[in-house]
Amino acid sequence: MSKLILSFSELKKEHEDDLKKLSNEYTVIHSLEEASSVKDIEIVYGWNKEEGPKLLENPEMNVKWIQLTSAGVDYMDLALLNKHNVTLTNASGIHSYAISESIFGMLLSHTRGIGYSIKKQMKSEWDEIDEAFEMNQRTMAIVGAGEIGRQTGKLAKAFGMKTIGVNRSGKPVDFMDEQFTQAQLAEALADADVVVNILPLTDETRNLFDLDLFKKMKQSAIFINVGRGSTVVTDDLLEALDEGNIAFAALDVVHQEPLPTDHPIYQRDDVLLTPHISGTLEDYSESAYRLFEENFKDYAENKPVSKNVVDYQSGY
Repeated sequence: MSKLILSFSELKKEHEDDLKKLSNEYTVIHSLEEASSVKDIEIVYGWNKEEGPKLLENPEMNVKWIQLTSAGVDYMDLALLNKHNVTLTNASGIHSYAISESIFGMLLSHTRGIGYSIKKQMKSEWDEIDEAFEMNQRTMAIVGAGEIGRQTGKLAKAFGMKTIGVNRSGKPVDFMDEQFTQAQLAEALADADVVVNILPLTDETRNLFDLDLFKKMKQSAIFINVGRGSTVVTDDLLEALDEGNIAFAALDVVHQEPLPTDHPIYQRDDVLLTPHISGTLEDYSESAYRLFEENFKDYAENKPVSKNVVDYQSGY
């Protein structure tokens, strides 16, 4: 029986050649139609929301491992994968530099008046800002302190900031001055000047940031979301801004993407919206492939893949 790698994501010719050198037992295909039998498909690289479920629901499905090219896994049927003992790995970590840089780009756009100035420039107006503030000696709470959170903390320290990390376990993370568990989230946010949400979407995190939680933040706080849109109740966020519970929000992800053109967020001066671009890389396919290759080396030697294995119980 031939062994197939079904690639839904881009694999360059040199990538396919590299895989062949690592193991000549596997052949790369790019669609279900190319497989003479579904049973031959052992590895899936990337995902297709139409073709992927067809594969998983086929009674002859024999997939052993799926390597996603995204960090988020909330669009996958985790229960079904767990039932069939399919190992799932994600692309967590490949976005750490890009997203952390985007976080500070959005932050500085607001704190240094850059975004405001761009708007005025488009109107040929010279209008100085009334105030700006520095990152130095401010406190940043990083909610979801994994690989991206660690790199964000590193940048924050370069700006002279105090850092508070929040993760599920409360285990220490590099570049964090303090560490809290997710159960201690409200306490962690109380003194934060900047709150950065990098959480994945799970049953525990869905609609986590609601009005009650925003009310526990400083009235001068800046809220940044580069995690998942549905971890935030958008209407509650806007109410918190209207009521002065927080001062500003920068959103790279929202509950509905794209937002309808008549959504009030587009007209707000106290919200910066970017269209889910914080994780965009210079060469995404290359970065994602290097992670796949690292795992494939182990898999081809009949070793368990070890990089970015998704825990089906936690959902990430």
